[in-house]
Amino acid sequence: MDRISFLTILGMGAATYLTRILGFYIAGKLTLTPRFRYALQSIPIAILISIAAPSIIKGTVAEILSAMVVIGAAATGRGLLFCLAVGILAVNFFRFIF
Repeated sequence: MDRISFLTILGMGAATYLTRILGFYIAGKLTLTPRFRYALQSIPIAILISIAAPSIIKGTVAEILSAMVVIGAAATGRGLLFCLAVGILAVNFFRFIF
């Protein structure tokens, strides 16, 4: 690896770390309203949906069936980790079958 590449990677890592630290620092200074707190709690779900939606839309039968299984698992109310585990198992099972 040459010097420019190393310094670029190092600079990108520092910028990422700095934005995260500043985010925690600034968030600690803010007073969060219940509505804003609810919005922040919804962000991880929105991110997961934005990652999963293209795979489901452009996916094969295995991805579509797996999405249905995960929706059923989510309806049980057992939590996100349970849904992730069910989804991983379902997509691998259906990919093996189809």
